[in-house]
Amino acid sequence: MSHSHLINAIVNPIIFREYIGVKDLPASLVDFPAEIINDNIQQFHFILGFGREDYENGKGTGNFHRTWNIERFSAAKVAKLKKEHKNVKVIISIGGQGKQYPFDPKDALDLWVTKAEDSIKELIQDYENHLKQFNDSANCPCPFDNIIDGIDINYEYINTDKDTFSTYIGSLLQKLKKDCDLSKSLNVVSIAPNEHVQTQYRQLYLDYKSHIDWINYKFYDQALPTADEFVTLYSNLVIDYGTRAKLLAGVSTDPEIPNTKINRDAFVAGCKSLIGEKSLPGIFVWNANNSASPNTIDPNPYLLERVLQNLFAAE
Repeated sequence: MSHSHLINAIVNPIIFREYIGVKDLPASLVDFPAEIINDNIQQFHFILGFGREDYENGKGTGNFHRTWNIERFSAAKVAKLKKEHKNVKVIISIGGQGKQYPFDPKDALDLWVTKAEDSIKELIQDYENHLKQFNDSANCPCPFDNIIDGIDINYEYINTDKDTFSTYIGSLLQKLKKDCDLSKSLNVVSIAPNEHVQTQYRQLYLDYKSHIDWINYKFYDQALPTADEFVTLYSNLVIDYGTRAKLLAGVSTDPEIPNTKINRDAFVAGCKSLIGEKSLPGIFVWNANNSASPNTIDPNPYLLERVLQNLFAAE
């Protein structure tokens, strides 16, 4: 398929993604909010955040640890969720929010990648080890082969040039993909660029596009007051990445990210327009922790998630 065919491909909305576990609050969010899942959508992803690096003098060691609440989002709860909702996948987001958690490796390529592979593998297998236990306790065959379905590369800040970022992360993805122990847990790989690190993520995608399934672009980090401006940026990004089949549109319910950066109504209207033109494969929301708490913008929990998924159903 030619480059122009990828850019002009006809795509239908098939995927909705929700970041979760990225904050401790609210106290009421003690499980995956299954009530927001539209079972008629082909894929619904919960993305657990974060698998975060340990740092020494501001430099990343390649050793990743879990930061989400394991009791709230345990392997047993994932298994139950996936058994009840066939379209659900659960992803681990690697990286972190904030300048204090940048991509800035301390060690040379081989050492950093080896440490990263080992620690991310441990995060995944910590969940996978519960699968047999779930099967035994359920007294019936499990309808799926894995608990974790993939990873999301999500460094909000990158302190290296584009080639270093691409080489390190690309090499890590290659090693994880080749690991026989992870063959069923790396079915999905996404990246999460924003305006400020677009150069690095674009280079990573162009160098390793065969290993990357989705591009979670953070439109909510940019000032886009109208639907037309949102649609124009989306179209430009399709050209930048050379595909519309993988480019997802992201919106935020986090009150710390001003609504003035991207008008909520403009985002919904823009998504509706793109879906009508068969140009948008999916949407993601940052994040369930904030969506669970009613506020002046969203008086009901998960209001935006329901509105956006209804756009899929209308198609």
